[in-house]
Amino acid sequence: MMVGRFGLAVPALALAGRLAAQKRREESGNALPVDTITFGAVMVVTALLLGALTFFPAVVLGPIAEAFGR
Repeated sequence: MMVGRFGLAVPALALAGRLAAQKRREESGNALPVDTITFGAVMVVTALLLGALTFFPAVVLGPIAEAFGR
């Protein structure tokens, strides 16, 4: 059990340490600004859309399944 637990934790921590030790790079002209209202709105709309796409098929198929079950 210890090997299973620490066998994954040690490489994950080593990778995190290696990524944290990297030097910061200068921002290029192609960078997407993530501190704007537009970016926030796109993220919120994307989250709502993905949530709706996972929830609404069950809502639509529920009555159809009940009709076949009778």
